[in-house]
Amino acid sequence: MIFFMKAVRSQLCAPHASKHASKLGRQISEFQIESPKLSSFSSAMSVAGLFDHEEPQGATAAAPANRRTKLFPWDSVASQLLEPYGESALDAMSLQEVWAAASKGNKKAQYHSHLCADQAADPWHVGAGISLTAAGLLAAMKHLQSEDMKKLIAPQPYTKIEQEIKELEPVLKLLNLGKGSQQNKDTGSFRSAKRQKMTASGTEGLQGTEKEVLDAARAFHKWLNQPKSALRSVLFLLSGGNTFYSAHCAEVVARAAVKHKPMTEDQFADAMKARMHKMPEPATQAGGTSSDATGLFDA
Repeated sequence: MIFFMKAVRSQLCAPHASKHASKLGRQISEFQIESPKLSSFSSAMSVAGLFDHEEPQGATAAAPANRRTKLFPWDSVASQLLEPYGESALDAMSLQEVWAAASKGNKKAQYHSHLCADQAADPWHVGAGISLTAAGLLAAMKHLQSEDMKKLIAPQPYTKIEQEIKELEPVLKLLNLGKGSQQNKDTGSFRSAKRQKMTASGTEGLQGTEKEVLDAARAFHKWLNQPKSALRSVLFLLSGGNTFYSAHCAEVVARAAVKHKPMTEDQFADAMKARMHKMPEPATQAGGTSSDATGLFDA
């Protein structure tokens, strides 16, 4: 299939990596990684499940202390490495680099994933990290099983993906315990829409016995330790360094502007004409400054 093979070629092409090296280096630096590896074959994500390249093994780094362990959406690795107008640095990072940066956190958050919490002192948060990982994978699986995806991906790799989903999906449903009770007090906002989307599937919450959940945890651990995975490979390819999602968001907002601002074709052209020139200086405030010394030095 043309789309699938183009995606593969774009991810395996070395010049493609070097072209974005400068921007990726800047983004990795902001995520507190010092020296990125820009080789597709040493990256945290690869096509090893569909082809024949090896996954690197990650190393453990200590989590920092004295900062909050409650994570907000913007603390997550996905948010930290999101590049809304370009390409994410994630796929250029090794597993070791990802773990070191996630564990290091920032000035406010102790880490960027609950998986980084101390296993002995705070196993509850580690479990929350596993549960949220399961939730993310389940959301992707739902769309991978759509009729459109079956048409888009060539039959041979799709069969491998489908088989892996069939084995892993029941495991992840047992692990997806949700984020706890939340009341939706606001409506009409992006946050409200996001929360409704996350809870609409009805798959959150305890769905098995304790033994079943613990067996599922062991099965998920074994899957993560697999050197190759068709599902991981297709997630890597379809993520496109977050470019497909960010491009989709950009064009949706642009269409919203055209329809509902609204903007005419001439206004679009006028805006770009203005953009090609230096931004004008802000207008001087009418009536002078808000304060002066006239009350003291008046004659």
